[in-house]
Amino acid sequence: MKPKPKPRPKRPASASSAPSAPSALSDPSAHEPDTRPRQPPIDRSGAPFIRARGLRKHFDEQLVLDGIDLDVWPGEVMVLLGRSGEGKSVFLKHLLGLFWPDEGRIEIDGIDVTGLNERQMAVHRRKLGILFQDGALFDSMTVAENVAFPLREGGVSNRSEIDRRVREALEVVELAEHMDKMPVNLSGGMRKRVALARAIVPEPACVLYDEPTSGLDPVVADVINHLIRRLQRRFGLTSVVVTHDMESVWHVADRVAYLRSGQVYFQGTPDQLRHHPDPVIQDFIHGRSGMADD
Repeated sequence: MKPKPKPRPKRPASASSAPSAPSALSDPSAHEPDTRPRQPPIDRSGAPFIRARGLRKHFDEQLVLDGIDLDVWPGEVMVLLGRSGEGKSVFLKHLLGLFWPDEGRIEIDGIDVTGLNERQMAVHRRKLGILFQDGALFDSMTVAENVAFPLREGGVSNRSEIDRRVREALEVVELAEHMDKMPVNLSGGMRKRVALARAIVPEPACVLYDEPTSGLDPVVADVINHLIRRLQRRFGLTSVVVTHDMESVWHVADRVAYLRSGQVYFQGTPDQLRHHPDPVIQDFIHGRSGMADD
């Protein structure tokens, strides 16, 4: 028997009603310049590339997703924020067909993929690349072999084509000169970039990022953020980024969804998030736990 649903948290006022210019006293970031690369407006005239409606998911007695409604439009970068355990990575795994919802549906590129069998879902997974939190490289393979792996698994057998596509992917992440190295000889940031090259080499329409800057120093994290934007500009890739890194939010996000208690508590632009008066949102942005020192 499933547990009774948790009381729904009170959501903040809609993003459109957020004040446009809070005082510097209430928001120290009010005078910070917006340094994000400017992108062309996202086309929302057609259908979303990803559409989730009413997603609910239990694990034993724990309700993790409690009615998620979310659209991700072609070519945009959607950032999923929220405290640990709020269902962000679980949502990504639903997109990949690794979990199925107890209720609700997921559409990818206009197709309802909810409940497809493994063979059917494999077709739709080809539209998605994934950058795992730890990179998940094969230690026994060279950089080039790691990047080539999804091509070989996908049935590409022409050696020249594989070599060309591997080199092109590594050039995008600026690691072509390291293709013969083993992962053990790479820094953490380089491993993430190799994993990103592997995610894009099959030429997906969308890349899912699970904590892409986790464990990286600020300079290397900035490299990853620039690469996310580079992929959007060069290839028009749709991206869903799970992160706790607010610098990543300000740099890469076109829109932000803040998850709380398994629901979309806030949805809007980075500026709307930054300036929203809701204390739950402001405490998260500024890392305030409310705990006293004594």
